[in-house]
Amino acid sequence: MVKKDFIPKGRSFDLRQLECFCAVARTGSFTRAAAELGMAQPSLSEQINKLEKALGADLFERFSRRIELTEPGAMLLPRARALIEEAAALPQFLEAAREGVRGALRVGVIPTILPYFLAPVLRGFVERYPEVELQLRESTTEDLLQQVLDGVLDLAVLSVPVTELGLVMSELFREPLCLAVPVGHELALTGKVQLRRLTKERLLILKGGHCLREESLAVCDRARAHFGAQFEADQLASIVELIRAGFGVSIVPEMARRSAEGCKLLTIEPAASRRIGYVRLERRHISKQIEAFTAYLREVGPPASHGGGRQNREMNSCDSV
Repeated sequence: MVKKDFIPKGRSFDLRQLECFCAVARTGSFTRAAAELGMAQPSLSEQINKLEKALGADLFERFSRRIELTEPGAMLLPRARALIEEAAALPQFLEAAREGVRGALRVGVIPTILPYFLAPVLRGFVERYPEVELQLRESTTEDLLQQVLDGVLDLAVLSVPVTELGLVMSELFREPLCLAVPVGHELALTGKVQLRRLTKERLLILKGGHCLREESLAVCDRARAHFGAQFEADQLASIVELIRAGFGVSIVPEMARRSAEGCKLLTIEPAASRRIGYVRLERRHISKQIEAFTAYLREVGPPASHGGGRQNREMNSCDSV
């Protein structure tokens, strides 16, 4: 068992050593890390050795052809990343404190949220904060979380909760999940449906990596629903087209209703929902851009098509929700 306070008193280390440590952890190689940082490998190894002496712990397990983080190294990595990012943000922090909300804001969004919730409200944010350079990136949950941890993104809007350490998350609202069927389907006039009664339908779901896939399968498991077959697609838009063509049914978010022409969205009984929120790095300083953007998301609330409950408390990723 490694103690959390393994750093000996009276020993110091610097930011460059932490940068070397993070680069080796990220690349999995002293050689690749040295090339990335533009320094000789012996110099990088020396920096790592000094850091290990200062901390009083080995940070890497060195094998003949690979390296792995030790337990102290894994404990240190999220804190080291946060320290590097905070140091890099100091000039921006001081400028923002003097001049208001301005500068770059890098936001990641999952594909089942961007076109239905975020895109329709972005114009209002851009008009309110014209000096914020908003940069968007669409990807899967796993990819976005890693980019937030690596400092590539400032925050990500996705389905919560998440379990990665070093992140703070906040739930914005809860959104119903519905069963989408073709308008000519025998259930289209019912308005409500019990999934366990659908035994011969073809279920259309997103491919692995999309959180909506896991949420959909969890809903089916809870309802003890057994579908006749499954078909996987890369995009929710493709699934909607297949439903419209009568190829199958799918569990879709309520916010996609406006884009589901030719489909009928049925209320699932018992009720099913997903949580929409954002995650950011756990750190002391939060830029004014992040504060402004997250406050704006709370202000606009859930899509007008439904009245999901709002949540405002930020929480650590290891907190229960």
